[in-house]
Amino acid sequence: MSFSYEKMMKEQIKKAIENYNKIAKVYADHTSEKLLQFQLNKFISLLPKSAKVLDIGSGSGRDMAYLQEEGINVIGIDISDGLIKEAKSRFNNLNIQKIDFRKTSFKASEFNGLWCMASLSDIQKAEAPKTLKEFHRILKKEGILYIAVKEGTEEKIIKKTRYNTERFYSFYTLPELELLLKNANFEILSAIVSQDRLTSWVEIFAKKL
Repeated sequence: MSFSYEKMMKEQIKKAIENYNKIAKVYADHTSEKLLQFQLNKFISLLPKSAKVLDIGSGSGRDMAYLQEEGINVIGIDISDGLIKEAKSRFNNLNIQKIDFRKTSFKASEFNGLWCMASLSDIQKAEAPKTLKEFHRILKKEGILYIAVKEGTEEKIIKKTRYNTERFYSFYTLPELELLLKNANFEILSAIVSQDRLTSWVEIFAKKL
């Protein structure tokens, strides 16, 4: 990785954190009612009893709280102090840690499941392969990964009028994300493109080989 690319990435991540801190309450309010109940229930059905799960980019804590209510031992990670504070104010007893998901301090094979809703879209595509290898490292053998990203082909900064800010996004096609997962030694269990209002999502359930 070149120095200029490293510098650009650091600036991008710094700006993303600043934006999330700035809009934490508004973002949490907006996303609180968008619970992916079908996907969460499918995810739970694929896990063993007494499963340990990591919510990658736990945001407002919405998905963590649902998993916890269903008896799952769940840890959340996020890099925004604002979102972590907001999540803890909305839900009781959430275990959220400030960790960069691209490289974590978790032990190898620590989790039965990883829930990654939208977070991979927050980093540049060039970082996706090593990030998925990190996901593979911390999952147990035959552990389950749910991952969802915005559908498309670009990497770009988008003006978010709702939050009066700009955000960087990476967009993926379904075949593109499937290939990345296969190269990271995951088996694809199911893969679809779904629609949420004006946004198309690539959603994949995968298993660690």
